[in-house]
Amino acid sequence: MQGIEHLARYKIIILILFLSSLTFAQSYPDQHVDFLVKKGIGEIMDQKYVSATNTFLALDQAYPHLPFGKLYLTAVLITKSNDLALPLEKDKIEKYLEEAETLTEAGNEKSPLWRNYFYGMIHGYRAYYSALEGKWFSTFTDGINAVNYFENCLKIDSSFNEALIAIGTYKYWKSVKAAWLPFFSDERSEGFHLLNKGIEKESYDYASGVVSLLWIYIDRKKSLDAIALADEALKKFPNNRNFKWALAHAYEDIDRMKAIEIYRELLASYSGEKQINRINEVVLKHKIAQDYERLGDYKNALRLCDDILFKKKFSNYEKQVLEERLQRVLTLRQSLTSLVKEK
Repeated sequence: MQGIEHLARYKIIILILFLSSLTFAQSYPDQHVDFLVKKGIGEIMDQKYVSATNTFLALDQAYPHLPFGKLYLTAVLITKSNDLALPLEKDKIEKYLEEAETLTEAGNEKSPLWRNYFYGMIHGYRAYYSALEGKWFSTFTDGINAVNYFENCLKIDSSFNEALIAIGTYKYWKSVKAAWLPFFSDERSEGFHLLNKGIEKESYDYASGVVSLLWIYIDRKKSLDAIALADEALKKFPNNRNFKWALAHAYEDIDRMKAIEIYRELLASYSGEKQINRINEVVLKHKIAQDYERLGDYKNALRLCDDILFKKKFSNYEKQVLEERLQRVLTLRQSLTSLVKEK
């Protein structure tokens, strides 16, 4: 469910948010709101989801008239689900987004810039959520609405990096997903340019831009650029799994043993999580097995396939998510069994 499969997860505007320790290009005028937003974003990036939830609950309680708390509580739920391969808490997400929209419509926020930003965030999250559900009409409808609001932000402030990141990400991945549709033009080059410009300065949504750009580099076969960007991001947050997934995939085109090393680091990092299932374990072991097979190390590859298929029973949720993956592991195992016998 991770790795290149995650390209689908980065097609629409907002996935993860950024850090508390940087100088932000745009900051909300209220210093305490700004402090809590940055603190919570830093906790998301450190994968401290309980702490991030508590921070954004505190933000929501202290500023109930602003949608910030609701929006970033949504970010925690989506990021946690994505990272730990857990089911999305759909009811909570829908509730937070509805409440955020109600607050924005109430006109409590007087700044047109931030009001457009809130609307853009709401529609961006809905587009992302629809994409996960496979509802592509809703995905593109909400995605276009989000882009319109972010374009309004740029009309007010042309240096508003959050808008550049959101529009660039949407235009690139929309073009990848919908290039075959006659009413969608190919805007990959424009999206790539806007996204690069958007991450020149740190902002609330800097990391969503970095992650999207990493997968764009991989999509464009620019593995060295992806490695350089991931290495830079990991200097700030050395344990962040979103960056490591992209880094490992980029190394598969350059140095497969290095890719295996990073995949093993990721595998070890999940073992300490309280909310754990076998989904990430299976995906990572399959990827490592594939890399061993390409290196000609058929015995190690076969051992990993056996470990996936024969050592543990899967829950119904794991079976549902992993159905196609497990079939691929079985096919690889059959091929490896023949190759080992031939040696």
